[in-house]
Amino acid sequence: MDDEKIETKDVKVIILGENGVGKTSIINRYINDEFNPNNVSETLGSTFSMKEIKKLNIIYKLKIWDSTGQEKYHSITKLFIKGSNIVLLVYSFDSIESFEHLNYWYSSIKEILEGDNYILAIIANKNDLKNEGVVSEEEGKKFAEDKKALFKSVSAKEDGQGINKLFDILIDELSQINFESITQSYVLHKKHLKKRKKQQCLC
Repeated sequence: MDDEKIETKDVKVIILGENGVGKTSIINRYINDEFNPNNVSETLGSTFSMKEIKKLNIIYKLKIWDSTGQEKYHSITKLFIKGSNIVLLVYSFDSIESFEHLNYWYSSIKEILEGDNYILAIIANKNDLKNEGVVSEEEGKKFAEDKKALFKSVSAKEDGQGINKLFDILIDELSQINFESITQSYVLHKKHLKKRKKQQCLC
């Protein structure tokens, strides 16, 4: 029997949303299957994580960017959107502001990403607070439907399996489109950021 030919694809994932919605907790649950209730610090700029997922004969190397929601970093965050294959827009059930600001993040995505060769998902986090929250799941589903995006409610605190299922769905959806591996654009992006940082230091 011939050896199975394994293909590797690099996938850039960016997670966007206001501070406090649990973006970092979602990633930490997915990468490490951990939840830290004392993690209240804000992400500054962007942080980077990796995880490999094998589906049939393809290994997907997920390169996950966790971006800050702070307004003063919005221009930097926009730089990280470029070249993304999967975009997660996150709000939390207990914050109407985080839900209302989805429109800003959506506009930023459409401004930077071209065509339909990426997967967009609206994520409602803190599902454990859904019954006492200020944003209904129906509102989130309606927003996703209007934007032709996927929708999933999760809880980084209590529902690790739900977050794993979310990423399984995203990879399945990605396999249905002819997306471009982001290896080259990722390298160019890093060079651009280094150049920008150097220019900032010279000012």
